[in-house]
Amino acid sequence: MIKKNSLNFFGFSDYPFKSLALYTTYCIITKTTCIVIGNTGSGKSEILNFLKLNFDKVLTLNTVSQASLKQIATELNNFDGILFVDDIGAINTEYMRVTTMATLTYLAYQHYLHRLDYQTNLEIKNFNASLIINLQPAVFDEIVNNTSFEANIMDKSYRYYNMRIPSNKPFQHPKIKELQHIKDKFENMKVDIDKSRVEALANNFMTFNSVVRRYKIVNNFVKLTAILNNHKTATSEDYQFVAKMLLNNIIESELLERKGISSRFKFNTFLFNVMLMAKYFGNVFHYSKLKTYLNVSTKTIYNYAKANNIKIDNGYIIYDNERILRVLRNVI
Repeated sequence: MIKKNSLNFFGFSDYPFKSLALYTTYCIITKTTCIVIGNTGSGKSEILNFLKLNFDKVLTLNTVSQASLKQIATELNNFDGILFVDDIGAINTEYMRVTTMATLTYLAYQHYLHRLDYQTNLEIKNFNASLIINLQPAVFDEIVNNTSFEANIMDKSYRYYNMRIPSNKPFQHPKIKELQHIKDKFENMKVDIDKSRVEALANNFMTFNSVVRRYKIVNNFVKLTAILNNHKTATSEDYQFVAKMLLNNIIESELLERKGISSRFKFNTFLFNVMLMAKYFGNVFHYSKLKTYLNVSTKTIYNYAKANNIKIDNGYIIYDNERILRVLRNVI
């Protein structure tokens, strides 16, 4: 039996990938495509070992393209496991990276794909798998700056911003026997949920998904939390836990930006890393920490700080967005 209160979901608080494991698990069980955005070493690839330990049928693609999808199309037919895509960035052109992202999210959303053009004759049927895609921030910026992001990817996915600096502390991935069973039975499990509270959470936190889609995601997150807490009716505890999870979407509202209704999105990679430093070192930290972490010049740090209206005083970066600082302190 999973311990009451899903904040203790993984059995011990010092598991370094607790947050990433939690978000990917929620998306896997609710079959919500999850795009994980994080720097090298943040644990995006390591979480695969947690998933393999706790779920059946985890199919890994280290690099993927439409051509490689064609090679495994037979395996993907009637597949109801987890498709874990670890490196879209390894595809050699921006066009192919964007096209592959759009193809994968469409496949997970529609459960069917038939693509016929001068290069590809690809058909996949009855695909009922959960999809996890790992992206570097720079590659994600490339994706969101394409019209396909808003047209084909944004509403069909949940983005998790994996703000973690690697450490050398020893760890062991937890084994939770109930997860595969819950995944298999989730759709048929019944929980009484307050529609108005779900709508309030969805509208308060989820900016970049349609009304219908954001409601479905939040409703499923509340349902799963109640199941993990052994509640037949969702309680305030369950809604509050999901609210803490959705603070991740407040972060997204600061990092994803565009200047007009018809203009393309931009992902603020520099601000992402400033937030990361603020999470670990506080809102005032020496610029050298960021310079060393990103392996860039002092001039680059100062230029980007100026462009983002971030003050640097005597070598110390001062990040004073109180709203985001509160979120960073409280997000799961």
